[in-house]
Amino acid sequence: MTATLPFPRWLSQALPEPGAWPVWTVRSVHLLRLTGADSLRFVHDQTTQDLSSAPPGCLRRSCAVTATARLTALLDVLVEKHAARLVVLAGDGPALHQRFDRHLFPADRVTLLPTVQAQQVSLLGEAAAALLAAQGIAMDPTGAGWCSVALDNDRALLLRGTGFGNGVPGSRLLLPESHPLPPWLHHCPRLTGAQVELLRLQQGMPTWPGEINDAFNPFELGLAEAVALNKGCYLGQEVLARLVTYDGVKQQLRLWRSSIAFESLSEDNVIQGEDGARAGVVTSRSVLDTGSAGLAVVRRAWLGAPTLRLGHGTISLSLPGAAQFPPSTNSVSAADP
Repeated sequence: MTATLPFPRWLSQALPEPGAWPVWTVRSVHLLRLTGADSLRFVHDQTTQDLSSAPPGCLRRSCAVTATARLTALLDVLVEKHAARLVVLAGDGPALHQRFDRHLFPADRVTLLPTVQAQQVSLLGEAAAALLAAQGIAMDPTGAGWCSVALDNDRALLLRGTGFGNGVPGSRLLLPESHPLPPWLHHCPRLTGAQVELLRLQQGMPTWPGEINDAFNPFELGLAEAVALNKGCYLGQEVLARLVTYDGVKQQLRLWRSSIAFESLSEDNVIQGEDGARAGVVTSRSVLDTGSAGLAVVRRAWLGAPTLRLGHGTISLSLPGAAQFPPSTNSVSAADP
């Protein structure tokens, strides 16, 4: 690692020293694959991202939403020639597979393959590419978002990005669920579950069911980059278009921190303003050495408040590192110290 990662001090103190990077983590994800000439058109119509002209090798972040634009899954779409793979980063993969199956018509030239589980190995840090290259693993062609690579006499998928957000440099390997982890990984520090969770919170990556449920839409959760506003009709498109046109996003995802110890936090997730009015709701919470932290969806009127109340204690708000919201004439930002 040749440079300090752009993390706030409270997170940097919880992660390995910069000189120890790259670091890695692994988790299980669901993979959906569709084959056939209409595969990309079908995924284009069923998710929020513009995939109509995406070339093979392209990787695009997208969302699956309901007809009322409630987020059900966060996806990375890997474009192939006459096929597409979907990495379910957060959400219910089998439920998404069932939804796709219900929406397929006999005339669709699409075959929906069974859902499978895979290991997503994320290598974090600017030196991740050099580590992979030393093992003969590199992205080809230049500029592609993903490609198939050889790994221990088997095949794996190499993806640009770590899955945490654009603020965390690195790459990912998708391995079959039964494939042993490469032995060279163990020469680098592995993040603990607590460290992974703090990084997720700081970046503002939603998880299911805390943030991904029937209460929130992608714009409220800072996923504007995964929504194309000019792609034509898709499930939930009308609702999302109205939210932008009429400045209708009334709440936003925020990172919160508190000096209150985790075990002393109020069990009630309702956040209040100083006047006692409901200001938002906590969706995730975790332990910090200096207190506690988490994610919350906060009503717009309170986004600029220096502190809010959670039970009998106070919390402070800041913008998650990877969150992107649609333009708003009334938007309020909060810097992360």
